[in-house]
Amino acid sequence: MLDFLTQLDHLILYQINSAFTHSILDVFFLGITDLHKTLSFKVITIPLFAFLFIKKYKREGVSLFLILFLALGVNDFIGGKVKKVVSRPRPEFNSDIKINKRSDAGSYSFYSNHSANMFTFATYTSQFIPQLKIPLNVVASLVAYSRVYNGVHYPSDIFTGSIIGYAWGLLFSNLAKKLLSIIKKRKPEK
Repeated sequence: MLDFLTQLDHLILYQINSAFTHSILDVFFLGITDLHKTLSFKVITIPLFAFLFIKKYKREGVSLFLILFLALGVNDFIGGKVKKVVSRPRPEFNSDIKINKRSDAGSYSFYSNHSANMFTFATYTSQFIPQLKIPLNVVASLVAYSRVYNGVHYPSDIFTGSIIGYAWGLLFSNLAKKLLSIIKKRKPEK
């Protein structure tokens, strides 16, 4: 059974990375894979989401936004630890498959922190700003897909990272909701 899953993982990687490609997609997925590292993301997206949280939740929005960063930090930290423990080599180091590596990546493959971070962000944020659920999940899915397209992750890496990111997003959004309800109960009535 494990051999079958490994072969399926390699087959899907090959199809996405080598068969279903186009020069326009090469540029697109190279650009989106490290979206969070771009200047425009840091200068526009982060302040925009801070504004959206504050606009909707007023003073509590600051706390909600900071909890989002805590969720991302915990997710990223634990993901890095799991990578070191599992120590799964990236596809480029697997002699059983031939891939086209299109972007840079860190040391180990399992699981994808890019996928986990994006799905943590999408899940957490959409719990508080539900209008953004579809666009955020589309972007998270594109980033996750880009990691396989660019040849730096196996499909099982992004699948696992996506599920873990979803779980972290739900966990931290539920904690934040509980915190909000405690704060609201402690506020004196006007």
